[in-house]
Amino acid sequence: MLNFYFSANLDNDRTLCLAPLCDRFLATSGQEVSDPGAYFLYERRASDPDSVRIIAQVLSDEAALELRGMLNLA
Repeated sequence: MLNFYFSANLDNDRTLCLAPLCDRFLATSGQEVSDPGAYFLYERRASDPDSVRIIAQVLSDEAALELRGMLNLA
């Protein structure tokens, strides 16, 4: 995987991200994942920098690029 990082602000407090997750963010999400090396679509809050809410797991570079286009992430 090439480790892309894409994001978009949803509002003043929330950012939607599409990227691999570091071990700390995986741990703070409270979710177990089968492939921690994959991309994740997740939400972060500026008011709580350690908050991570995983929405989806994306298993390939191609899928990450397609999802980036669908969601207009930069």
